[in-house]
Amino acid sequence: DPQKFVAEAERRNIAGLLDNPQTLGLLAQAIRGDQWPATRDDTYRFACETLAAEASKRHRDKTRHQPRDLEKVLTAAGQLCAVLLFANKAGIALDPERANEFFPTLADYAPPDGAAARQAVGSTLFRPAGEERIESSHRSIAEYLAARWLARRIDSEGLPLQRVLNLLLGPDGGVVAGLRGLFGWLALHSHTARPRLIEADPLTVVVYGDVK
Repeated sequence: DPQKFVAEAERRNIAGLLDNPQTLGLLAQAIRGDQWPATRDDTYRFACETLAAEASKRHRDKTRHQPRDLEKVLTAAGQLCAVLLFANKAGIALDPERANEFFPTLADYAPPDGAAARQAVGSTLFRPAGEERIESSHRSIAEYLAARWLARRIDSEGLPLQRVLNLLLGPDGGVVAGLRGLFGWLALHSHTARPRLIEADPLTVVVYGDVK
């Protein structure tokens, strides 16, 4: 029942996943009958884990002795997405000759774990954006992964919250328009940042995060 499906996605505040065939397919896979993921967070976590996994059985067979570490891939993707969003870049150039201001090379993103970053950009977390260029599979996926990575840096690795707020908030104290999704997800993932983010813009936390 397509109409019921769309209406339910809108009610659950995940309709953004419907406008991309890849994420629409993931959402359809996550649902069994009328059993939807319990929360918006559950839906995005499932989608990201599925996108990060190696889809090709032939490739899985070749790398069976060294299976992909999904957590490392998701972490690497989160770092790339955080840089992409904060720097307002379009994507990543896989070859230096295809790099420009909007598509820096992977090295320009300075990934802490180069091997995991290469696996991330080779996964379906990213999609082709022209010859030797890629972009995130969906902006909301990038926002979710970036917030997840930033939350860990803030809560466990000493990244000062104020440095992040300086990028998220404009001179008037409001959320930068293009970073609302990241802001909302960060309020979910970071215990340290949550009170300050709610204080700054509770509506963005409600609309773009996962209040449930």
